[in-house]
Amino acid sequence: MVTAAVLLAPAPRFRKPLSTVVEAGDGSLLGARIAGDGQWRFPQGDKVPAKFEKALLISEDRFFYYHPGINPGSILKALILNIKAGHIVSGGSTITMQVARMSGGNIERTYPAKTIEMLSALKLELLTSKEKILKMYVANAPFGGNTVGLEAASWRYTGKPPGNLTWAEAASLAVLPNSPGLIFPGRNQDSFRAKRDALLRKLYKFKIIDSLTLSLAIDEPLPGEPLPLPSVAPHLTDHFYLTRKGEIIRTTIDHRIQEQVNEILERHQKELEGNFINNLACLVVSVETGRVLAYAGNSKGSQNDEYERDVDMIRAKRSTGSILKPFLYAGMQHSGELLPNTIVPDIPTRFPSFTPENFDHTYRGAVTASGALAQSLNIPAVKMLRQYTPMRFLELLRQAGLSTFDKEAGHYGLSLILGGGETTLWELTGAYASLSRVLNHYNHENKYFTGDYHPPVLVDEGNDNPDKIEDPYPLLSASSIWLTFNALLKVNRPSNEAGWQYFSSSRSLAWKTGTSYGFRDAWAVGTTPEYVIGVWAGNADGEGRPGLTGISAAAPVLFDLINIMEPSGWFTEPMEDLTTIKVCRTSGYRAGPYCSETDDIPACVEGLKSGICPYHQIVHLNSTMTRQVSADCASPSEIKNVPWFVLPPAMEHFYRLKHPEYKVVPPVAEGCLPGKGVPVMEFIYPSDGAKIFIPRDHTGDFTRIIIEVAHRNPSKKLFWHLDENYSGTTRHIHQKELTADTGDHILTVVDEDGNTIKCSFTITGEYK
Repeated sequence: MVTAAVLLAPAPRFRKPLSTVVEAGDGSLLGARIAGDGQWRFPQGDKVPAKFEKALLISEDRFFYYHPGINPGSILKALILNIKAGHIVSGGSTITMQVARMSGGNIERTYPAKTIEMLSALKLELLTSKEKILKMYVANAPFGGNTVGLEAASWRYTGKPPGNLTWAEAASLAVLPNSPGLIFPGRNQDSFRAKRDALLRKLYKFKIIDSLTLSLAIDEPLPGEPLPLPSVAPHLTDHFYLTRKGEIIRTTIDHRIQEQVNEILERHQKELEGNFINNLACLVVSVETGRVLAYAGNSKGSQNDEYERDVDMIRAKRSTGSILKPFLYAGMQHSGELLPNTIVPDIPTRFPSFTPENFDHTYRGAVTASGALAQSLNIPAVKMLRQYTPMRFLELLRQAGLSTFDKEAGHYGLSLILGGGETTLWELTGAYASLSRVLNHYNHENKYFTGDYHPPVLVDEGNDNPDKIEDPYPLLSASSIWLTFNALLKVNRPSNEAGWQYFSSSRSLAWKTGTSYGFRDAWAVGTTPEYVIGVWAGNADGEGRPGLTGISAAAPVLFDLINIMEPSGWFTEPMEDLTTIKVCRTSGYRAGPYCSETDDIPACVEGLKSGICPYHQIVHLNSTMTRQVSADCASPSEIKNVPWFVLPPAMEHFYRLKHPEYKVVPPVAEGCLPGKGVPVMEFIYPSDGAKIFIPRDHTGDFTRIIIEVAHRNPSKKLFWHLDENYSGTTRHIHQKELTADTGDHILTVVDEDGNTIKCSFTITGEYK
């Protein structure tokens, strides 16, 4: 009958909501969120700390490991006390019985309830081990106020994990479940101290602690007012509160690095607030594993609510600015459409509804691709994307891990390379880490692996050494990544980092900044073979600020962060994946027959398919090499055939201003026909076939269009004609204001020597 009653008794179960607890990789607490019922109730820990277990058993149930769930001696003793008192003053409960009572909601103490409690305790002992029962008690015992369980109590009252409790702290917490009201500061202190000290003396009596430990423990102060829980990574804690509520999450965060990152961000935030830049975020990732070492979703600053400090800017979608340019450079290296120092046009460029400009509003005529990347020039990047196509680039970004680009290529167009799309600091940092991982693995094993592209890792899944599946068709070759990182190594650092290359202690870092349109977002990402650090600065509400640029707001944070990391070397050159290509020294293209000065450079194997230098050609000159001549105006013996570096007129117009060594091809001699291979004029704007939207002014009339031509000899007089109607003359500065109705037009420009160029364009009434 007793056995049947035991089997029918309710099995203790705990269904109360739990707090969300987030830990660093070493088990230290990063942060926690209160349970849904307003209690600090941490999920059950893996084990009970030895000091607390000994103190608890001496205080509550010395024979816990020996009785079957009830202790007849304790019950008889309690019964006698209750009869003498005339009411219940003691229950004689074992820890197992207390577990049964707590699972039932700590119902009123009556003899029928006590009977059910004992039967449940017996059933629990039959079904569960002593270790599990003890852990159930420790996880669910009341510790005063809204604190439940040892894990929460230890942090709330001592500010440390249970495993680090002193004997005095362990004894203090061990007496609380039976008298949780003792903990209120300023009340019951004498009673609390008496209970704690009595327990310490029992520990000494049973030879668990020695006399010195007893003396020191008694001198320790009592726990006081509950302490605020650690909040080392609040935005990460919020993330798990939303995604894994009620769990203990052991993350990959390095507690030391996280605290250093927080400190650096707060220091820089104070400086940025002077310019009303109120938010700052950072992510630090290990390249090899992808583990997140630090996660600072937003800076604390002044904690003013209007600054939206609670927004996790690591997960927020923001305009990319030019932070994606390295992916385009690497993609074009990989496909063989570009060599490292191939020159790219940098001249005024206009597209329908899109007119890119360099940040400094100047033009260089032509610039090497690597130089354009290092200087983050916009116009060369747009021209490179036009060649590579937005569709191919969009696919490259997605495969690299940037899933936020979820629209068709036509939606972004060429502005994709300048911030026409949005990404997150989470995905951006992960994508850079993937590139570094690919390069490292290739250098170690001369192979590519399908698993190298993956997001950052916040929680280890117990698979540190996954099977490596070889990838026969890598997204980007090791050589293309290495060449890209070498170009990024030359990016000009912030002013306080000037001359870094002359100091042996300086860190080599491939890094890139980005600034979105309207100065709303500032980015900086840097990578070494071991670490990738991503930084974002701006305002969470999207407000732009003058001076909010990647180089001024985000880069100084990046370099302070890289200095707290372990020293790192530089990426190994992927020799097996590189080839040597002879290039024209001036143009960076593969050397053609007319390139007089060449260099042998390392490049991707696919670079062998790239084009021959189009800018070196044979120019026919007179004997003094001062005029161009031809067979119709000079004898063959007087003609010198000279290789010459000749840029198109528009490129030459701006290139000469930056390169005084550039030699302009001599003019055509009098009486000679102009050579077909060396045009003297070129339209800067508009381009042939352009569709132009011209807005109307306040009177309803169309505003004017400014057209521009580059001439190798600016002093020449140019004659302008629109649709065969004469429009005027220019000299030196070849710009002209014209008014044209909607429809198709032909613009003709003739110089005083009779050279002619034409351009057809269309004026549209709608902005497209």
